[in-house]
Amino acid sequence: MASFPELFRSLSSDEHRRGHQFEGICKWFLENDPQYRYQIKRVWLWDDWPGRWGRDKGIDLIAETHDGELWAVQSKAYALTHSVTKNDVDRFLSESSRKCITYRLLIATAAEMGHNAREVIEAQEKKVGSLLFSELKNRELNWPASPDGIAPPWFNRLPRD
Repeated sequence: MASFPELFRSLSSDEHRRGHQFEGICKWFLENDPQYRYQIKRVWLWDDWPGRWGRDKGIDLIAETHDGELWAVQSKAYALTHSVTKNDVDRFLSESSRKCITYRLLIATAAEMGHNAREVIEAQEKKVGSLLFSELKNRELNWPASPDGIAPPWFNRLPRD
């Protein structure tokens, strides 16, 4: 097992592949983190969720709680120097504002949340949580050493670096 920074460093340099790897990591995280695993019954990648209403337009994962509530999750593998912008979250907030979604969670490897992004998130009627790199690295978890063991089966069919 590894630390989160070690796992993060093992992600692909290809942006598309890196994004898919991080989606798998976020699914694993929600299923294994002590704070979330007792709240969440099941987590799907967007394309695997039977209730999806179309192609991916900002929602990367859907989590179902033990109470039957649905959470929309956006996962973003940004550079560690990135500051999340309003533009980064607009599509996610718009797409996840549907009635069936009760909570929204942004999981990103960014260094910080920009002022405008924070303002738009705080102004939402429906609660939006966020976890950034600093919070992920401080989680008491035995992170996988590589994203390869937790990636969905179709992931291995993507072109390599």
